[in-house]
Amino acid sequence: MLIALVGTRMAGLADTLADRTGFGEALVGSVLLGAGTSIAGIVTSASTAASGAPDLAVSNAMGGIAAQTMFLAVADVAYRKVNLEHAAASPVNLGQ
Repeated sequence: MLIALVGTRMAGLADTLADRTGFGEALVGSVLLGAGTSIAGIVTSASTAASGAPDLAVSNAMGGIAAQTMFLAVADVAYRKVNLEHAAASPVNLGQ
């Protein structure tokens, strides 16, 4: 529950930041939110690779990608007002 609340707040702040700076929602979302939500996985993969467990580091990274893809699919199914796959296919998003 806490992750949902903090994530919602973080998304709102990123949206405000994108509007105020003029960087755009796609850029701020992909860089700021992407980095912010990936820090735990990056630290875990880096520390396990450094401790001599490269298989675990790669598995952690692949699992993180699979989990993010699953969450996007669930969001696309749950949020029926707009097709998220179609909405994300803007030239800016495709370029990133």
